[in-house]
Amino acid sequence: MPEIGKCPLHLNLKLKSVFHSSRIAIACLLQLLICLPGKSQVCTLSGYIDKGVKHSPVLQDLANQILLNQYDSLISRATYLPQVNFNGLMMYAPVMNDWGYSDVITNGQNLIGTINVNQDIFNKKNREAHLEKYGLESGKLKNTKNISLNELKKAITAQYLAAYAAREEHTFQKEILSSLKNEAAILKAWTEKGIYRQTDYLSMQVEMLNLGRNIRDLDLQYRREWWNLNLICGIGDTALCDLALPVIHDTLGKTEENSLFFRSFVIDSLVIKNEKLLIDRRYKPVVSWFADGGLINNEPQYLYQNFGISAGLSMTLPIFDGNQRKFNHEKIRMQEETRKNYQDNFRFRYHSQLRQLQAELETTRRYMQENEKQISLSQELVAADKILLNTGAALITDYILAIKNLIEAKHAGLVYQIRTQYILNEINFWKQ
Repeated sequence: MPEIGKCPLHLNLKLKSVFHSSRIAIACLLQLLICLPGKSQVCTLSGYIDKGVKHSPVLQDLANQILLNQYDSLISRATYLPQVNFNGLMMYAPVMNDWGYSDVITNGQNLIGTINVNQDIFNKKNREAHLEKYGLESGKLKNTKNISLNELKKAITAQYLAAYAAREEHTFQKEILSSLKNEAAILKAWTEKGIYRQTDYLSMQVEMLNLGRNIRDLDLQYRREWWNLNLICGIGDTALCDLALPVIHDTLGKTEENSLFFRSFVIDSLVIKNEKLLIDRRYKPVVSWFADGGLINNEPQYLYQNFGISAGLSMTLPIFDGNQRKFNHEKIRMQEETRKNYQDNFRFRYHSQLRQLQAELETTRRYMQENEKQISLSQELVAADKILLNTGAALITDYILAIKNLIEAKHAGLVYQIRTQYILNEINFWKQ
């Protein structure tokens, strides 16, 4: 009987064999997984936009400016609270041989240590006007940030479309080249049998070389456009990825009152009105209360008797400042007139731009539909010529011409498709 906790010799050998086989199986599985072709990563437009927004120094700067403006508003609020200060003075003015400051002026010596408190009162409207100024500045910064955000999204989308178009053109022409290689093998066999001339086969080879050169150029163009896309988004990755087809829809446009562009002019108008109000508030009476408490003494022997307090009111009322109020109002009037001129000019350009883009979009969509018919006919012609080529009854020049027509039609279709996305991207930007 074997001892408890120990395995018989034959069982131990069997277990070792099983473990060894399992290890070999796992190693083979890992090797198989390593040898499997990896699937390239697919990148999307939304992913690039998210990274571009995250890495944008302009948006980060505007976000910091908004925070700084909030701190300025808090500082302004703090100035309307009671202001407490400590004042200290120790002064000795000696008189020697009847030379020195007059005792009537200096008392010979002074010792002052007081805590002073002061605060403006009856200043609610003045305080509200200043706080409104910071609120308008914050609103203007937020509006500017939203416009900058949309400008960044538009730029990223445009560059993404450029990279996607280059990649799609590259992929399509590679497929055409692969098809031509298959037909070239058939043509070679027919040429060797004397059905086609050697020049026909050479013409096919020349066409394949031209197509190969175009594919290499498109590969370089795609890499350049893709690199520019990464540059805009602040991405340092150098690994190429497949770009998914972007789908851009025509969004519902905002009214002028809600448009970010026209909102800028509205805020500017409110800022000008606020400046006018602040100018008028400068000519209102300013009433403040003050109080202090501490020590004021000029005779050290009576130091303990000179602790005291005081309180009072002060008022300031501007009377004449050389007509500065009138001049400032004239400046405000000119600023408002300039703002209105810019707004009217922008409104004209805004609506003209949208009308032009809408017309261009409709025309491009119509051309794209017409081009789809041409693509269909070109594909049918290529398929028919391919059948004839395989039977030795087609002219090589006709087949090559059909291939070229198909490439041109496909290229035009891609151009129309990308152009439609470009226009929608532009329209959505102006409709923000």
